[in-house]
Order: sequence, then C-alpha cells, then structure tokens
Amino acid sequence: MSVKLPTRVFDPSYGRRVIERRAWSCLQRCRKSLGLDQIPLPIPVEQWIESPLEFHFGFADLSYLGDGVLGATFIREREILIHEGVTDHEGRCRFTCAHELGHMLLHSSVRTEFHETNDLGPGSNDVVEREADRFAAAFLMPLPLVEAEIVKVFDDCRMDRVQCTWELMQTTRESEWMWRKLLLPVLTRRFGVSLSTAINRCNDIEPRIPSPRPLLPAEFVEALLHRSARGDELEAIRLRNGVPQYADLFTEQAS
Repeated sequence: MSVKLPTRVFDPSYGRRVIERRAWSCLQRCRKSLGLDQIPLPIPVEQWIESPLEFHFGFADLSYLGDGVLGATFIREREILIHEGVTDHEGRCRFTCAHELGHMLLHSSVRTEFHETNDLGPGSNDVVEREADRFAAAFLMPLPLVEAEIVKVFDDCRMDRVQCTWELMQTTRESEWMWRKLLLPVLTRRFGVSLSTAINRCNDIEPRIPSPRPLLPAEFVEALLHRSARGDELEAIRLRNGVPQYADLFTEQAS
C-alpha cells in the first residue's frame, strides 16, 4: 500500500504520483524494518535490496544476456544482477540497482525477466522502462528529502525561499547560477547520484502554485549537462537581500 508524501512545498509532476508514493512506501518499509528514526542518505540501495527487502542481489558478467546489458531482474527467482563493469561509475551503478528494483516491485505481472541496456533511459519509448526509471529517481531522491535539502540550502545561504523558488523556474542567468553553483552540487553529493539523474529529477518536481510547472525548466535540462555558455556572467552573480542578482558595473557602483 502506498502512503501520502509528507511534502509542503513540492509535488511530483502529474502522472508520476503513484510511482512516487510506491517508492516512498518502500523506503518507509525499509526504515521501519531496520528500526531507523530517519532514512539515511545516500539511500543504501544495494544493501536494502538484500535486507530488508530480501531479494537476491549480486554483481556478475552479464554479457551472456546481450551487448550493453547493465542490469537484469529475474522475477521468479527474486534476483537482481548488476553488470560488474558498472561498479566503476557509482552514480550509474546506484541508479541501475534502483531501476531493477523498480521492475521487481512494479512489473511482476508484465513479464518474468528484464534487461536494462545502454539504449534505455529517460528518452526511452518503452513505458515499462520509463516507469522503472521514475521509480529509481524517486527511490534514490525521495521528494520529501529533496525538498528538505533545497530548503536547507536556501536557509544556509540566507536566501528568500519564495523568491528563489520562483527564480529557479525561470530560464535566467540567476536561475542557472543557483542550479550550477548551489543546488546541483549539494543534491548529487547528498543523494549519491549522477548529475543527469539530479537534473532530470528536478525537472519532474513542481512547486505547489496555481499553475504548476517544473522546478527546473525543460530548457535547462540539456544545457546544465554541459559547460555554461555564459560563464563570465555567472561569476558576476551576487546574493543581494536574499536573492541572486547580476552585479554589473551600475549595480556595483550603487552598492
């Protein structure tokens, strides 16, 4: 049974809420089973697959399943295997583990075996694979904890929560500065995920406003994966009265 997400500021984007709740329910089940007061970060996905979820788990050479297979789920055997070569990339490895767990928990009635390959990902046309990706993101970066981390960054930097949340939804240099310099470094480190996972996750989050839209604009998804084209402008951003502002010649003279 899924549980309600204890969030105050953000919601999952429409169409993802059932999977979000399933992932949160699984996390809470693990936490309670282990007698923990709170969910640890980064989520110990490899350990929790084995205990308390009690699935068989391991690393192996999966080349016998085909080229480019990163992970495999065997429903009847209750087994998840990850290709041994993936361990060189921690973020990719953790996401693959959570992706396969998503298949195990969501798709037992679809088929008995699943293989994740390099060809699959956020842009995949396979509905089942997209659902497993969404589960993985929600499991590794549970929305209540993402919300808490974003609010903590705002508070630690003495930023205006409301104005800065609004700015994050824009495609401005100030928004890009907040994503590149403040939020994404914290989120990738705290949740143990890759940059692409953190970016796509934030694009699936919506602040609770009358006309919801992604916290991270779709136009920034690809741009944030690469070096900024306005690096000098980002270096000139300063926090003024709790909000980021471009410190050009005129504002510098006026300060």
